[in-house]
Amino acid sequence: MRWYRKLMFALSCVVMGFCAMLPAARGDDTITLKLAHQWPDDPNDYAVATVKKFAQEVTQRSGGKIKIDIFPAESLVKALNTHTALRNGSVDLALYPYIYAAGAIAQLNLILLPGLWKTPEDVFRFRTSAPWKKLEEKVEAYGFKTLCWIQISGGVASRDKPIVVPADLAGEKVRGAGKMMEAALQGAGASTVSMASSETYSAMQLGLLDGLWTSSGTFGSYRIYEVSKYYDSPENYGIYYTIVPIAISMKTWNKLTSVQQKIMLDVGQSLEQSAFEGAKADDQRVAKLFASHGAKVHKMTLDEWNQWQALFQKVSFQKFRAEVPGGNQLLDESLAFYK
Repeated sequence: MRWYRKLMFALSCVVMGFCAMLPAARGDDTITLKLAHQWPDDPNDYAVATVKKFAQEVTQRSGGKIKIDIFPAESLVKALNTHTALRNGSVDLALYPYIYAAGAIAQLNLILLPGLWKTPEDVFRFRTSAPWKKLEEKVEAYGFKTLCWIQISGGVASRDKPIVVPADLAGEKVRGAGKMMEAALQGAGASTVSMASSETYSAMQLGLLDGLWTSSGTFGSYRIYEVSKYYDSPENYGIYYTIVPIAISMKTWNKLTSVQQKIMLDVGQSLEQSAFEGAKADDQRVAKLFASHGAKVHKMTLDEWNQWQALFQKVSFQKFRAEVPGGNQLLDESLAFYK
């Protein structure tokens, strides 16, 4: 019977190996996953609301077998470390600005490249493009996977004069949005200052900044409308957009069954349209906040956007092509997508 004992031992090893691949579970086979993000638990934040809806829908569609615990405000992991936490599996899911991972995946600089997208609708369409699929392949190879497309946009607030076109930048001290934009702003005569969003209120108040670009939600969360006299809103056209998806660690993804994976993907995709509508509504909400505090609100026009794009084509696009591996092809394909 020695052969039988060997067979039983081999089968037990296979079973134990399979069990080790499954997510952490309780006795009732319910799995609990951890989702992290950097924002406060604000009911007015459409991205945070989308995450809560995602968690609720996944639990419901799984019959209560998948539970997701949400950790807001960097309570589980610091924002800039989230991509490594996803990669090593210490975080299962995250609502995460992919631009933070550009140090590890250089091609992600594309999603904060100013002048690439003209309208919120352009950004939303990009999720179906071949270049985005290439970025997703890079992201998955690194260690995490996109479940739900969420985008943000932003304008520019200023203290002493409106910043509407590149000619308005001469001599101004401004905070840009990423290194590709900063290079262009400097080329137009501005000096750029890098600082955390939490520092921008006092910097504007004290005159250390004349203007800044950031997301609509950040303008609202940090009350920048209290220390600004002018606001250029991205409601119709904008130069600042980026992507903040709900992502899952590939380590966690590979432990899920095919049924569980389908639930995650189906729920994520079902929420993309409402998140897009939430992003546009947030742009309007923040513009009203500036107006209600006495700031002069301007909506960027197509002519103004064309002036900005000419600057970004000259500086930011060339920087991207020169510094990002495969940048030429990736940018050419992205621009061709809108022709």
